[in-house]
Amino acid sequence: MKKLALGMVTAMVLAASPAYAAPLLFNFSGPSGTAVFQLDSNPMPAFSQTFLGSDQFSFNNVAGTFGGVAGTASTVSFGNGLFSSLSINAANLGFTQFNAPTLFSGSPGNPTFLTGSFTLINPFFGNGQLTISPITAAVPEPTTWAMMVLGMGVVGFAMRRRRAVTTRVTYAA
Repeated sequence: MKKLALGMVTAMVLAASPAYAAPLLFNFSGPSGTAVFQLDSNPMPAFSQTFLGSDQFSFNNVAGTFGGVAGTASTVSFGNGLFSSLSINAANLGFTQFNAPTLFSGSPGNPTFLTGSFTLINPFFGNGQLTISPITAAVPEPTTWAMMVLGMGVVGFAMRRRRAVTTRVTYAA
């Protein structure tokens, strides 16, 4: 009985743990080509800075499809103010440095991406379109797995602990 109580307490602790940051799909289309890649909604940047009231952060070695070819972008940067909203440095992709709306909230060291469609502006090469959308997970979160395993364990425990039913047979004489 103590093990069952300990298991239930463990399940409640696991159920109360926070979920992981959801992955986001970035789909860019512009005069320089297309880019499709994924980042977490609340990622940890490789580089971040604030300069004259403008924020910038970047990620290194981002895997995705750039210019129609699967590969890795050496850097993907986001910013506001003096810094460009989006800058992608990848082979098979032309000049991708665009301004316009801020694509994140929070600080550059701890950003949270906004979702939706954004028109990015480059007055020299033309505008681009960026869509940031959540990716629905195909597998349950770890807390869901823990609850399923615990439920199966409780069912197994109940089946094993079931008392054998004895049937008495009497014969007429």
